[in-house]
Amino acid sequence: MVELATPISHLFKNEAAATEIIKYSDVLECRDEELESTYEKQVVFHCELQIQHKHGEKTLSYLKKIKELKPDLKLISFHMASCCTHPTIENSMFQIGGAVLSRSEMKDNAAENVSNFRTIFGDITLAIENNNFYPTPAYQYVADSEFINEVVMENNLSFLYDIAHAKITAHNKQMPFSEYKSLLPLPNVIQVHICKPDIDDDNMAYDAHHYPGED
Repeated sequence: MVELATPISHLFKNEAAATEIIKYSDVLECRDEELESTYEKQVVFHCELQIQHKHGEKTLSYLKKIKELKPDLKLISFHMASCCTHPTIENSMFQIGGAVLSRSEMKDNAAENVSNFRTIFGDITLAIENNNFYPTPAYQYVADSEFINEVVMENNLSFLYDIAHAKITAHNKQMPFSEYKSLLPLPNVIQVHICKPDIDDDNMAYDAHHYPGED
């Protein structure tokens, strides 16, 4: 059965709006900034942690806290947003910061993290989201559909398919959207993020989070 999962966002600061949103949602998607929220139906958690980076005890303790505070959790998803450990942000795009990880290092880190995360979450499903690509070195490999596919398939993960991110990446890589999409691990899709991107005056696609269009 397909269920509508709505993020707990700034709109929930208005109690009447929160009540209305929950009414029309099958489940809620919690995020890190709303970790302490106590709304019912929090079945999905979208975590900012990047699965291809090295993580220590502090991260594992945080994930244990998520498991403890969200007893109804069925799905938790993670990011693969940059190839460097401490990226900076300039013009809303990641730039190189910290150590730059190789393709093999990121795959090794992902495999180790998946093993550790599964120990914490047990039967809760783990998923990876596809991220935007922008033309800076900080996005090397992480938005490539082949790399995403390898990480998902080799670790038996589920896939959070962000349609806008895929469209942005295809546009900014100057490749057909159908080609980029076809190489993603679509057989493993468990969740879809739906919104509409935009293109700026420099012909750069970006994640505008507009209302979804007809398509």
